[in-house]
Amino acid sequence: MGPDGTIGPSPAELSALLAAASRRGATVVNVGHGRMGESAASARAFVEAWPGDIGVVVSWPAVAASWLRPARRLASGAPDLWVVADDPQGWSRMGRRLASVPGWDAARTLAFSGLAAPRLPALAGFDATEGLCGVTGDGLPWTYRDGELVTWTP
Repeated sequence: MGPDGTIGPSPAELSALLAAASRRGATVVNVGHGRMGESAASARAFVEAWPGDIGVVVSWPAVAASWLRPARRLASGAPDLWVVADDPQGWSRMGRRLASVPGWDAARTLAFSGLAAPRLPALAGFDATEGLCGVTGDGLPWTYRDGELVTWTP
């Protein structure tokens, strides 16, 4: 939630995520998000602010019989990277499915602060988290390395 109580990323979070995508040389980005308000608002803010091309925008439900269809859509095309917004429970299901889809790579994925949770590797699995990077609400970077959340502080 933003500092003024609005739903969506803080200006620092959005700015840092856009900068991280730019530093990676991304032009085409596929965006995925859970359907809850904060996740959807964060993804929408990224799409509106991204100066490059958006390949696809894919959402997924918190509960489903299978996440195969949204996983395939998100992994489709040839994006330079993926940007995702979700909470740990939602990503645990989608991430596991996405990790089994050819072409997707956690290390080529950036995430909003909702996925910076130490328990995420246990919930979503190593393949869905290893190398996944993102930023906190304050715009500070984090990543998963060797199954652990690593954060940087100024």
